[in-house]
Amino acid sequence: MNGFKQINKDLYEGLTFDTKFNGKLEIVEYISNKNVVVKFVDTGYVTQTALSEIQRGSVKDRLRASVFGVGIIGEEPSCIDGKELREYVLWTGVLERCYCPRAQSTNSKAYIGCSVSDNFRYYPYFKEWCEKQVGFDQDGWQLDKDILVKGNKIYSEDVCVFVPHRINSLLLTNESKRGEYPIGVTFDKRNSKFRVCINKYGKNSHVGHYRTIGEASLAYKDAKEMYVKEVATSYRDQIDPRVYKALMVWEVEEEQQSLLTN
Repeated sequence: MNGFKQINKDLYEGLTFDTKFNGKLEIVEYISNKNVVVKFVDTGYVTQTALSEIQRGSVKDRLRASVFGVGIIGEEPSCIDGKELREYVLWTGVLERCYCPRAQSTNSKAYIGCSVSDNFRYYPYFKEWCEKQVGFDQDGWQLDKDILVKGNKIYSEDVCVFVPHRINSLLLTNESKRGEYPIGVTFDKRNSKFRVCINKYGKNSHVGHYRTIGEASLAYKDAKEMYVKEVATSYRDQIDPRVYKALMVWEVEEEQQSLLTN
């Protein structure tokens, strides 16, 4: 080792530096100006960087919870050839829905109170999990958190699955358009009866007319549950077996039809 390197080695090794957004780091080993081994004080993350990056405070701690305050990027790549990987887009989207106040104020209220498991907060784990799941490689399939467990509020490896958009949208209810009657029920003034419709394959499908709200509500429930089973059967050979099983026993929630006896 020449004298200049030895001087820098003696000068820099053991010193700590502040970074702009990642806390303090310590120089563990000086090899050259372009190859310096550093260790972050808070997380213990070790990486190699240039001395100039250290002096600018721009070295990144990839074990720091830097994404929406909870997500850890780790060493896995987030993009290839300038294009963000699908795994990374899904991961940041989940974290945003759960931990970004601005996103929660503009998106569906369904995400209020949601959280992400410790494992899913670590991008390398989430990425590896995605690549093992049924349907992940299918265009248009979406990550779902509550088909297996109704009302689930935690994104985790135990309950999340990939499903086609048709299945994902099949189980959504638009409470804002519900009106004064149960979901799927309207009053037909022409014959003074309650009309029932469900959305089937993107079209409004007429179920029937009924004398009372209770009869109409039960008719909607039966028709909707039958349709869910129909769609599940059509995807049986493509979806995760757990999804098929959950759909075959899926029921319209009582609270969705709470006006049945009102």
